[in-house]
Amino acid sequence: MKRIAGIMIYLLVGLALTSCSSKPYGEYKDDQMIGFISGINEQDKIIDFDISEWMKRDEPGPAIADWGASYEAHILPGTSISNEVGERLGWSDLKQGQKVQINPSQAEKVTDTPDKLIILTMSNEELLKRAGYLAGQKGSYRTIVVYESGQAVPLETDLLEKDASVIFQGGYTIAEYNPNYVLDIKRAFGIKAFPVFLVFDTEKLVLQTDQPEAVVSFIEAQR
Repeated sequence: MKRIAGIMIYLLVGLALTSCSSKPYGEYKDDQMIGFISGINEQDKIIDFDISEWMKRDEPGPAIADWGASYEAHILPGTSISNEVGERLGWSDLKQGQKVQINPSQAEKVTDTPDKLIILTMSNEELLKRAGYLAGQKGSYRTIVVYESGQAVPLETDLLEKDASVIFQGGYTIAEYNPNYVLDIKRAFGIKAFPVFLVFDTEKLVLQTDQPEAVVSFIEAQR
C-alpha cells in the first residue's frame, strides 16, 4: 500500500464492469471530493472515507481497473459538519455509509484536516446499491439474511444444500443488523423481528419473510 497526501490507494484483483458511459464516474467534480464513510473513530476524532469513485472520475469505461482509494480525515474542533442546507451537525449524526463532500478537496489543497464536511442526501436506489442489496441483472434475485447481535447465524444446512441453486442464483449475503449504518433496514422496511430474509430484484425489495422456504418458493415462481 502507498500513502499519497493523506490518501490510501489499494489495488484489488480483477476488473469492475460499470455502465457504458465514456466516464462511468464522470459526475464527480475535481473541486468537490466525495467520499463514503467507511469508519468512524470518535475517540481519536478520525473518519475514514472510501473515495474510490471520486478518484476514478476521469477514467474511461465501461471497464475500470478494480482498485480503491481511502482518505483519512482528522477532525479538529473547528471542523464544520453540516448537511446540504447548512444545518450544523455533530458526531451523533455521522453514520457508516454516508455520502460526504469533503472541503477542501485533495485536488485543491494537500491536507488530512479538512475544513468542512457536508453530509449529502442519497437516493433510495443509491442506498440500496451501496449496501450491496440489489441483484446484478434483470431476472435474478439477491437474498439478504439479517440477524441481530447475539443471535445464531440463520443457516439451515439441509435447505441450503437442497436449494442452493435457487437461493444463490442472484447472490446471497448474511449480515448482522447495524443500527449505525446510513440505511437503517429495520426502519426502512418495517422489520419487527430478526432474523429476516429480504429478497431484492435490480430495483427494489420484492419479498420479506422469516421463512427460508418462502424465499425458495418465490424465486422458483418467477422462473
